[in-house]
Amino acid sequence: MKIKVNGQTISEKAVLAELKRLMDFYSQHMPREELGRHTEELLKRAREHAVGTQLLVEEVRRRNIEVSDADVDAAMSGMATKAGGVDKLKEILARQGLTLGQFQASIRVGKQLDALVARVTSGVPECEEAELRKYYEEHAERYVAPDQAQVRHILIRPDSASEADRATTRAKLMGLKQKILEGEDFAELAALHSECPSGKDVGGSLGMLVRGTIVPELNQAIFDDMELGEISDPVETSLGFHLLELQDKELGEPQMFEEAKASIQDLLHHERKGKALSQFVDQLRAKAVIEDDGVEDAHWEKLFDSFLDGQKGS
Repeated sequence: MKIKVNGQTISEKAVLAELKRLMDFYSQHMPREELGRHTEELLKRAREHAVGTQLLVEEVRRRNIEVSDADVDAAMSGMATKAGGVDKLKEILARQGLTLGQFQASIRVGKQLDALVARVTSGVPECEEAELRKYYEEHAERYVAPDQAQVRHILIRPDSASEADRATTRAKLMGLKQKILEGEDFAELAALHSECPSGKDVGGSLGMLVRGTIVPELNQAIFDDMELGEISDPVETSLGFHLLELQDKELGEPQMFEEAKASIQDLLHHERKGKALSQFVDQLRAKAVIEDDGVEDAHWEKLFDSFLDGQKGS
């Protein structure tokens, strides 16, 4: 993939950064499975956004938009605090091939872009309540609280990936299951045998888990296969084998319009501002020289799938 804007090459990294921004935003408003059905559209938009960002950077320079050193320093300080200190931030940047000075320059450009976008979209009106309600009614399936479950587990990892070691681990967990069914305390057995820190810390408790945010094998067992109070047979995941106890389960219920209203307002206003910005970028695009040799679909779909997998594990 090669894209050039007025002779400036757009990197793959820049496109992926735009993809991440799109995914982060839309994952707040629709299930990740639905996002996965929009691969082609999101990748196309990410590429267009990367071109648009370069055009906006050039426009920032043309207009001589400046931001104060104090604003940049405050942002840098916040980043350093989040990273665990300036030295830790330097280490993180070094792994990415960046210096502190380069990172500071990127923050300045980002704030300049924010200032330009604010000017371009300043006249975009908020949505009327009727429009919000119409969107809610047409997309009601998106506004349902997810299923949740309170779970404890005992995790044991096999000594190797061999079938013999895996069978030994299953047998050990089945023995622990029998002890629990005969009256022994789950938390005490978790503290003695579990290889997850939760065993010793909180008796194996994983807290309240949300459907769709955990590995598929546990998601299936907890939310589809188990009954309340049940002790599972060993469930294998990439972490090892789990013995699960389903302590509580809450089925998701539809959100009322008033609960979803703010989220819908945010989404639709964001899209309105995006449309206004797109129209502005189109004007810049019409005056620019853009070279694009097209998309290698298999390559980009693989990157997109990797990104989705990373989101599931986060």
